[in-house]
Amino acid sequence: MKLFLSIIIGLFNLSSCSSQQKMSKDISMRSDSTETQIVSPSFYQEKFIRGIDFYARGNEPNWTLEIDLEKGISFSEMNGLNIVTTAAEGIMRGDADLKNLRAHSEDSEISVTITKLKCQDNMSGEMFDYTVQVKIKKGDDSKSEEFIGCGRYLYDYRLNDIWVMEEMTGVELKKENLMQGLPMFEFHLAEKRFNGHAGCNQIFSEIDVKGNKISFKNIASTKMACPEMTVEQKVLHSLNQNIFTYKIEKMKLTLESESGLKMVFRKAD
Repeated sequence: MKLFLSIIIGLFNLSSCSSQQKMSKDISMRSDSTETQIVSPSFYQEKFIRGIDFYARGNEPNWTLEIDLEKGISFSEMNGLNIVTTAAEGIMRGDADLKNLRAHSEDSEISVTITKLKCQDNMSGEMFDYTVQVKIKKGDDSKSEEFIGCGRYLYDYRLNDIWVMEEMTGVELKKENLMQGLPMFEFHLAEKRFNGHAGCNQIFSEIDVKGNKISFKNIASTKMACPEMTVEQKVLHSLNQNIFTYKIEKMKLTLESESGLKMVFRKAD
């Protein structure tokens, strides 16, 4: 009887061990699968460096969309539909939260509607700021194929750092004349915000970064009085009035407005 019970217990333990191993393997597989769906910032950085301003994707069937606002649109779908166009014509609607782009290839017309509406990829779970509708009409077809997915404007991830001002148009920067030293900007791209100081007071704002363009919104600052306020006043006036083109080269950040105002920063140590 004891021998029989020992055999039963042994078989139970073996089965339990096998089940635990299988469960562990299943969890590991699911974990690995989840990890492979996490998109590295380098994925988007590589596209930005190639000149892509906006990227979108969708599922069922899988498709991707890349927009270079200067050169055109590239659309690819898993069943073999591939379209590359010349520069797109854009139409803004309302308060610019919806944008419609149209472009043509040799035998197709593509229309892209970008709406500022949160969107979650139903395969990876990744969150996007924009919902995207793509319509494609081939040749003389009377109907368009429609694709719905999620998208985001791309930007240079290196901007996400702390920068110290070295130059500004029309301003003489002397560290010893500024209570907090040279103006400092810190960008938080994921949270879409900015903080820093302009030599005296702390400054804060929201930021909107699309491609190589950046704008500052709802700028606020502390109200401390300092002996030298000229630099701060010019910095705040500039941020309030301009949309800047930015570029990063050799550890230097340059912000330049359409009016020609320029700020040059070095990466903080």
